[in-house]
Amino acid sequence: MDRGNEFLGSGTSNESSDRKKLLTSRQIAMENEKEDIDNMADAFIRNFRKQLKIEREKSFKRFQDMINRGT
Repeated sequence: MDRGNEFLGSGTSNESSDRKKLLTSRQIAMENEKEDIDNMADAFIRNFRKQLKIEREKSFKRFQDMINRGT
């Protein structure tokens, strides 16, 4: 029986080590995903601001055209 417990004990150690490796690899993957998400969010915000600027310029041009037609 002692021999069986020793075997289980060593297996648990290996399982613990494997679990730590798995958790570490998951953490690295999560960090990479966070970086990807951050990059995607930054790109989205840049694009959104660019589109707002374009819309403001179009709106201002329409306003100027409307004012010029009135005179």
